Amino acid sequence: MLKANPHKRTYSNMMLFLRCQVEDYAFGPAKWGSERGLDEEFERRADVKSAKRGKKFLEGLRELRKRTRDNVWQQRRDEEHRHEYEDVEPDGGEEDEEGVQTQVCKGCGHVIQVEVF
Repeated sequence: MLKANPHKRTYSNMMLFLRCQVEDYAFGPAKWGSERGLDEEFERRADVKSAKRGKKFLEGLRELRKRTRDNVWQQRRDEEHRHEYEDVEPDGGEEDEEGVQTQVCKGCGHVIQVEVF
């Protein structure tokens, strides 16, 4: 059936079909063959859609990494020193209090005392 388009009079007419006509065409040999074929097509399209989303996300992530790699702020952050402490055994002359441990940074020699429970 043809019916005037309700959105705007100048738009093309709508073509309306009965549900039984659509089902006969979809489940016939011209399209998917059966309900199972229709379900398989639906799953295939969902997989393709998911793959496109994943690819678009990875591309955006790659672009973001490319932009931030040359960023001055990122370079400063990469050069920032992070302390990596290691436990130090107390010297013969120095006795640490019970439950207090001395740690020294491997890179810069910063010393801290940590309370051990």
